Amino acid sequence: MAVMKINELEIRKAIALLKPDGQLFEIRYIGESGRLNFSGYFTDADVLIDKLNHLAPTESGNVYITLNAINEACYSRQQHNKFVKNCKNTTSDNDIVGYTWLMIDLDPKRPSGTSSSEAELNKAHDVAERVFKYLTGRGWEKPIVAMSGNGYHLLYKIHAANNPERSRLIENALKALDMLFGDEKTVDVDTMVFNPSRICKLYGTEAVKGADTKDRPHRMAKIVYAPDEIKTNDIELLEELADELPEEPERPQSYNNYNPKRFDLEEWFKEHDVEITQVSAFKDGKKYILKECPFDSNHKGKDACIIQLSNGAICFHCFHQSCSRYTWKDFREHYEPTVYTKKEYHKPNRELPMVPERESESTEADVIEPTKVKPIFYTANDISNIEAPPEEFVKTGVEVLDKKLRGLKKGFVTCLSGLRASGKSSIISQLAIEAAEQDYRTALYSGELTPKNLLKWLVLQAAGKENVTQTNFANYFMPLPGIERQVCDWLADRLLVYNNDYGNDYEFIENSLERCIEEYKVDLIILDNLMTLDIQDLDRDIFRAQSKFVRNLEVFAKLHNVHILFVAHPRKSQGFLRLDDISGSNDIVNQVDNALILHRVNEDFKRLSKETLKWSDADPIYQATNVIEICKDRDGGVQDEFIPLYFEAETKRLRNSTTENKIYGNGGFEVEQDLPF
Repeated sequence: MAVMKINELEIRKAIALLKPDGQLFEIRYIGESGRLNFSGYFTDADVLIDKLNHLAPTESGNVYITLNAINEACYSRQQHNKFVKNCKNTTSDNDIVGYTWLMIDLDPKRPSGTSSSEAELNKAHDVAERVFKYLTGRGWEKPIVAMSGNGYHLLYKIHAANNPERSRLIENALKALDMLFGDEKTVDVDTMVFNPSRICKLYGTEAVKGADTKDRPHRMAKIVYAPDEIKTNDIELLEELADELPEEPERPQSYNNYNPKRFDLEEWFKEHDVEITQVSAFKDGKKYILKECPFDSNHKGKDACIIQLSNGAICFHCFHQSCSRYTWKDFREHYEPTVYTKKEYHKPNRELPMVPERESESTEADVIEPTKVKPIFYTANDISNIEAPPEEFVKTGVEVLDKKLRGLKKGFVTCLSGLRASGKSSIISQLAIEAAEQDYRTALYSGELTPKNLLKWLVLQAAGKENVTQTNFANYFMPLPGIERQVCDWLADRLLVYNNDYGNDYEFIENSLERCIEEYKVDLIILDNLMTLDIQDLDRDIFRAQSKFVRNLEVFAKLHNVHILFVAHPRKSQGFLRLDDISGSNDIVNQVDNALILHRVNEDFKRLSKETLKWSDADPIYQATNVIEICKDRDGGVQDEFIPLYFEAETKRLRNSTTENKIYGNGGFEVEQDLPF
C-alpha cells in the first residue's frame, strides 16, 4: 500500500478559501500509472479529511480538487461523501454551472516524470511574482497564491458562465500570459487549463512525481498567500488581457508595405540596427528580448520585447507602466518615422492670443484711416467674417460626457451641483488630473479643502490602485512610499492651487487668476464653491450678486479663452434634485453654458428617481455608485442625460466602468515593492 502524506491544517485552509459556505467539490486521487483513481464528492473539510485518512491506494499518486462550481445534483452520485475506485461518472465540463476561478499554472520545464529541483522551483516563483505584479498593475484584485509542489499557481476569483465563448476567452487570456511570460526552456504558462471541469492540486497533499530524491524531492503543496478579502475580478479584465494577443494579420497589410510575402522580422531588425539580446520560444511563437526599450533607455534586461506569433502577428511589449501604451506600430515608427500615415496630434495652444498691430499707412496729406466702427446689427456676411479662436475642449475623462459635450469648451462656463457626499470633491480633483494628462493647466480654488487634503485626493487618484495601500482604518488608503513625489513632479505647474491665507474676496481672487493665466497659460479654472466666495461687493442682494458673479465668469472665460467650472450647492429639496434647485437664483443656471448635477446612488436617489422619472427597479443605472446628469448644454442642446459612474475606494476615482484602470502620469508611476509571497 502507498503511504499518503497530508497536512490537515493546509487542507482545511484550502477548502475554506476555495470552497467556502459548504460549496460542493470533487476530490480525485490519481495514481502515477494513470490506471488507478478514486473519486469523491464533498461539501465539508472534516468529512474529506476523515475519508483521506482511510484511503489506502495500491500505488503512489496525487490528490486533486475541482475548481469551478459544480451542479448540485452531482452530490447524489455514488461517491456521495466517500471515495469510489475507478468511478465512471466524475465531473465533466457539462457538470460545471459556471467558472469561479482562473488558474494560472506556472510549471518549470524539466524531464517528464520528475519533481522540480529547487532552482527550477525558484524560476517558477520568479515568473509568478512577475505575473502577480503585472496583473495587479492592470487593476486585477489580488489572487490566492499556492506552491503546487513543483511550481506555482495564481488563483484569481472570477464569475463567468460556462459556455464556449467564455472558455475561449479564458483560453486566450492564458495564451496572452504565456506569450508575455512563458519560455519553453524554463517556465511556461499552462494554456490548457481553461476547460470548465479543470482540477488542480489539493493544497495540503504531497506532490508525487518520480522518486523522492534529495535533488528532486516530493513537496507538500500549500497556499503561500491569500488576501484578507478575496474579491471577484470583472469579466472585462479577462477581455482586456485576451486582447493582448495580436490579431492574425491579413495579407497584404500596412506593416509589411502591402507585400504579399510574410514580413521578415529578423531581417528588419538587422536593417534598422535593433539590438536583440536573447531569442526565446514559447508555445505559439518567438520572443525577441531587446537590449533596451526604445521609449525609455532605463528599461533594460527583459523589460521590453518584440513577439511574433506562429501566424505572423507581431506585437511590442514593455513591462513598465510608463511604456505600456506603445504598440508594434509605435515601435516601427520609431525606426521608420514615415512608414505609416502621419498622425495628426492636437496639442493645446500655449500662446496667448495676440492682438494684431494696426498698420500705419501715411499719405502725402498724412491722413490716418479712421478706426472701423462695429455695427449695432450684424448681417449674415458680417457674422461669417468675424474671426473667432478655434474651438478647444478639455476632456473630462467621463466618456459619455466627453462624447455628448465634446469636453469642457474653452470660453464656456459650467455649473456643477449636487447634494452633500455626492462625489463633487472626487470629480473636481479628477478633472484637474485629466487636464494634466492632456498637458492642460488648471487653477483651482477650494474654499472647503486645505491644500494638503486636496493633494491627498489628487495623489491617490493619479497613483492608481496598484500604487496605494490600505491603512488600519476602514476605507482609508495611502500612496506607497515615493509615489507622492512622483505625482507632484508630474503635475508640476500643470496644477495651481489658490492659497486660502489670502482670503476669499472674489475681486482679489479674480485679479489673482488673471495674473496666474498670464504667467502659467491656464486652460481650466475650478471654483469650489460659490457659497465660500465673498461676492458681497458685487451687490448687497445675494441673489443679484450671484447673477453678477456668473455674468463676470462668462466675460472672464471668453476674454481669456479658459473654461471655468464652479460648484454651487443646491437649495434644500424634498424631491429629486433638479436644475431649479441649484443655489438661490435661477439666473445662475440660465446664464451658464453647461449645467451638471452629480447624484449619489443611495436609497433616496433610487426612491425619488423612480417617483420622478419612472425608472424600473431593474434599470442598470442603479448598479452605479454615482450618476452625473447633463442638465444643460448650450452648444448641443443635450439635457436629461444620466451617466453612471463607479466609485473606487482605493483611489477616490469615479470610473466609467468597474474595471477601468487609467494610467496617469504620461505612462504611470512605479515603485519597487515587496510582493507578499
